[in-house]
Amino acid sequence: MRKLRGVHLAAGFFILLLLIAVFADFLSSNPPAFQDLDHFYHPPARVHFFDSREQFRWKPFIYKTELTEPLDAVYKSETGEAYPLEFFFHGYRYGILGVFTSDRHLVGRGQGPRYYPLGTDELGRDVLARVLAGTRTSLLVVGVGVVLYAAIGLVVGVFAGLFGGWVDSLLMRFSEFVLALPALYLVLALRSLLPMHTPFLQTLLWVVGAIAAVAWPPMARGVRGLILQVRNSAYVEAARSLGGTPGHVFLHHILPSLTSFVLAQLALAAPIFLLGEIVLSFLNVGFQDAGASWGSMLRSMTDTRVITDYWWNLMPLCMVFLTLLSLNVLSSSVRGREPEDQIMRI
Repeated sequence: MRKLRGVHLAAGFFILLLLIAVFADFLSSNPPAFQDLDHFYHPPARVHFFDSREQFRWKPFIYKTELTEPLDAVYKSETGEAYPLEFFFHGYRYGILGVFTSDRHLVGRGQGPRYYPLGTDELGRDVLARVLAGTRTSLLVVGVGVVLYAAIGLVVGVFAGLFGGWVDSLLMRFSEFVLALPALYLVLALRSLLPMHTPFLQTLLWVVGAIAAVAWPPMARGVRGLILQVRNSAYVEAARSLGGTPGHVFLHHILPSLTSFVLAQLALAAPIFLLGEIVLSFLNVGFQDAGASWGSMLRSMTDTRVITDYWWNLMPLCMVFLTLLSLNVLSSSVRGREPEDQIMRI
């Protein structure tokens, strides 16, 4: 029961991530790339219900802040005038799924002092807006990555398992060669072949492709092993004796036996792509700052003052931890059902 509850929580968290990825701009009050250099390392905004005269206000409000100590990023609130927060206010224009456009935002201010719920970074960019935009980037990396990982692993494994002979030997020796390569150094070498600054989609494709290029051997070797076990089994031989063509036998009898293994491998590979993107972006060879990825945001952690004094910039690290935890819970659930699926097929 406890394990099932954990799976439900992990699935619910991923549904929440999907909603955040779709409605990131609606939930943000500022553009992710906007730089407010007058408010760098601004702490999370304090929302008030009582003004300076201790009078209660039904509408929450903020005070305008002024930078008093630039070296330590110390701000002082000017309590002379209150600025109410606006709900569903008109702000910058954005697109939803590339189909709809809008300028409505959940909460913030259209004019006057800007609202920073989770503060700003070293360039005065809204941390919450960048974390929400980074959610979209991370889900794209994981989604595109597991698809490419499955495609490469299935193609290599199926060819090796079905054809056998020199094809099998060549592909398996190549997979062993890829496994022996130092993955990080290979990815960095591939990155050196590209320009330092590339568009977002091009960066996405190279990051995902570079990680998939060194991650596919476990999928391919597992698929190849299963095909070698299944292709001479009794029900496959019976299908051949009844006149089934090789394509029919593969699609209707061999391929379904691979489903549970492939799903388990995809669940195991998803954290690899997420961590790979974070490491590459942290090393400044992945997404640049304009990409608003969690890895690029964590580059500020090289400054110890961010950890000690500007703790709100660690929010991407919390999102990475929760996402990896959810992925591990879901992958454990998929792996736990694999033996049961094997028994049901027998």
